[in-house]
Amino acid sequence: MKFQVAIGLLVLAVCIAGCTGAPDTVRVGEEENGSTVTVGQGGRVIVTLPYDTIDRYEWRTDLSSGLVVTDEQTAPGTQEWTVEPLTTGTFTFRALWVKVGAPDAAAEKTFTVTIRAE
Repeated sequence: MKFQVAIGLLVLAVCIAGCTGAPDTVRVGEEENGSTVTVGQGGRVIVTLPYDTIDRYEWRTDLSSGLVVTDEQTAPGTQEWTVEPLTTGTFTFRALWVKVGAPDAAAEKTFTVTIRAE
């Protein structure tokens, strides 16, 4: 009986340590500009922003250390990045809307989301 209780407690402890309840994937768009999202360890954030090549503007990304873009896709009307934190912690994804060829300082708008990986 003591063995079964010990095994049960061990299983519970492992689950509590590894189960944060945070989602594996979070999708964000312009509406979440300035917000904070939380993902589980090994999770990802998919950022989708409007994109129009006719006006000759582009999104340029600026990521804090420990955050990587694992996929980037451009489709008519949108640009999308899949971003993954390499460890637990708090990270920042920033995108700058800049005229092609202009410096980052000339950005006409910015998008920022804070990513907390648990």
